[in-house]
Amino acid sequence: MPRRLLGALLLVGFMRNHALLHQGERADREPIVRVNVAIFDRTGQPILDLRREDFTVFELGREQRIEQFLSPRAPLRIIVLVDRSPSVAFEFPKAIDAVLEFLLNLGAHDEVSVIAFGSRVSLEADFTFNLERLREVLQRLEPARDPTDRTKLYDAVAIALERLQELPNARTALLLVTDGQDRGSTEARRDETLWLARRSFVTIYPIYVTKRASSKSEYLEWLAATTGGELYRTDASLERNLAELAKHLRFHYVLGYPSSNPPDPKRAHTIEVRLARADVTVRATRSYRPFVKKP
Repeated sequence: MPRRLLGALLLVGFMRNHALLHQGERADREPIVRVNVAIFDRTGQPILDLRREDFTVFELGREQRIEQFLSPRAPLRIIVLVDRSPSVAFEFPKAIDAVLEFLLNLGAHDEVSVIAFGSRVSLEADFTFNLERLREVLQRLEPARDPTDRTKLYDAVAIALERLQELPNARTALLLVTDGQDRGSTEARRDETLWLARRSFVTIYPIYVTKRASSKSEYLEWLAATTGGELYRTDASLERNLAELAKHLRFHYVLGYPSSNPPDPKRAHTIEVRLARADVTVRATRSYRPFVKKP
């Protein structure tokens, strides 16, 4: 399928979902909170045969009812969403090298898709576990040279989330490489994408392309916080951090629950995952911040 056509179809899907939300569909139901959890034995080996009833989840000290469960044997599907605008040029090679290291640490059957965005959103590679194909696609990408080019960040995030929502039986994640600046999105707005992110049951891991250690991107921070993900920076530890993330995603369980706590965007909702057995190491989502759409 042509890249532009697929992007258009995905955006139509997003707008349909967006319209349903505005009509009130699902408005009476709180989003399902997603928890990624990996379990390791005393030797550091992942434990892959646990069941839903083996887990207990607490949010803000209250036990929650687990309604959704995916084991590490479920397919892993990841979208790498890459900003090609001129403003990311200075750290672009470092970010791409780190993404390649991330891919090297995934499992042999984990599938990755690459979507790029700038003045338009384009599918560069559909889901595949062909590492050489993904390497070729990523190394071919380069930032645009025209400083007047637009950056359709919000449109791209909406398209990627819509694509991942079409995979209900897969464990999903979105790796977003960007400086967090939108210039020219026409179909999606900032708060719409944050609301969609909260409802999508997809974990987002932004890679903040920046040279300044003190700089911040509130939008990227919210994308990570409201989905239980983590924000990374293009610093000296990026490759190591992404390699660790890939290993975690390979072996993680997905737990989903409707929170019994009222959504409070002003504080982190802490999460604790417990198992009956004590001879294991639990690495799980520690908190999230519920994004609340303004009236």
